[in-house]
Amino acid sequence: MNKFKDLLTVAAKQERPPSTEPFSSTVRSTWGRRPPGKRSHPEFEQITAYIRKDTHHAVKIALLQNGKKEFSQLVEELLCQWLRSQV
Repeated sequence: MNKFKDLLTVAAKQERPPSTEPFSSTVRSTWGRRPPGKRSHPEFEQITAYIRKDTHHAVKIALLQNGKKEFSQLVEELLCQWLRSQV
């Protein structure tokens, strides 16, 4: 059985009428080029590290509650602190 074929069959049965609402001008005005991110910045490199799921989950919650920095910023700070302590 092909799961994708099943999904298409279910989607075909749930026909939706075409929307008569045009896109709002506010949505259209926000479309455009986004500023380049870390992925395309030459001084940043994407890495992979294995950490426990519960640690990652708890850190994400704490970062959302504080709302001050991204996960990658926290990792950068902690690695820099560790490097300074190695001197």
